[in-house]
Amino acid sequence: EKIHRRSMIFLFTDMFQTAEDEVKLFEALRHLKYNKHEVILFHVFDKEKELQFDFDNNPKRFIDVETGEYINLYADTIKENYSEAVNDYFEALRLKCMQYKIKYVEADVNKDFNSILTTYLVERQKFR
Repeated sequence: EKIHRRSMIFLFTDMFQTAEDEVKLFEALRHLKYNKHEVILFHVFDKEKELQFDFDNNPKRFIDVETGEYINLYADTIKENYSEAVNDYFEALRLKCMQYKIKYVEADVNKDFNSILTTYLVERQKFR
């Protein structure tokens, strides 16, 4: 509400939140779009681990950093189901951004931040 003139809003997030909080987040982003701001969501994640689930098959303890809950398992036992669920979630996120006309940018933590931002800005210039 305090941003009076059209602005470019960058949001950097890992998109790990409850479904209820996700609804609130997109309501806020839609409000920004309604007020004619340009909204860019940089989805921050570790592509190798979070998307591709690239772990060896030794027993591992996976800990939820938000709640502290954990699970012990062998990565290979859930890799296929996990990968499918995460890919579905990421695709739904991209589609929701497209639906609300919010620019979605993958921001892999293993890549240089400057290259991620530069790539986005170059693409932005090409399509203007």
